[in-house]
Amino acid sequence: MNALKRLLAPRKQVKKKSLSAKRERSELELLHSYRRALVKHGTDAISLDLENEFYWHFQLSALIAHAYRKFDEINRKHFSGLLTRPKIIFCNRSTGGYYNKTRHTIGISIAMAVEHGEVEFFETLLHEIAHIAEQSHSPRFYEVLRKIGGSGRKAPMTTLLRVKRDRFLAEHYSVRVRCPHCNKEYRYRTRRALRYACRPCCEKFAGGKYDERFRFVAVTFRSRCEADKTAT
Repeated sequence: MNALKRLLAPRKQVKKKSLSAKRERSELELLHSYRRALVKHGTDAISLDLENEFYWHFQLSALIAHAYRKFDEINRKHFSGLLTRPKIIFCNRSTGGYYNKTRHTIGISIAMAVEHGEVEFFETLLHEIAHIAEQSHSPRFYEVLRKIGGSGRKAPMTTLLRVKRDRFLAEHYSVRVRCPHCNKEYRYRTRRALRYACRPCCEKFAGGKYDERFRFVAVTFRSRCEADKTAT
């Protein structure tokens, strides 16, 4: 009877893992995606010659091959060959890269590689190799990074990241104000910011107290609707 009940009982539906989620996109697929993103945000990418697929396929493939050689060199020189070689790929991040411990994969922004070239590609590669030895950005991480030749500087801003940032600011921080004394500009969500004063100037010239001389003046103000229209 129990065996019959088990046969008649509804089977639990097992969710099948998407095969497309596992498939990694090729350099050309990522390049197409990057190009579409630039067009979507209304950015002129003619100077990058992204239509020349043969050229970029050759350049990007050469960078990946060089990255593996660089890893092997660092592993032999600084880790006595004890590190397992990771998979090194390009990714669709706007800049920088990542190290995925579970997949043991290093991903480097294709946008950054295209716009800033080999120097920033390898700077990010060194950063992610250091993460294999130390996951967090602890003092030990920077010690490892310096040992293998990394500078620790921040990844450069790409055109795509700048456009995304400007769009976000236009949508969410549409009030731009300026200090009439030092001319430094700030962004806020509401016009309430016009009641504020420039903190650095108040601290420097007024003992840290509010001073009308440094009260913000409006640079631009756009309503949320206007910002949305611009973004679209």
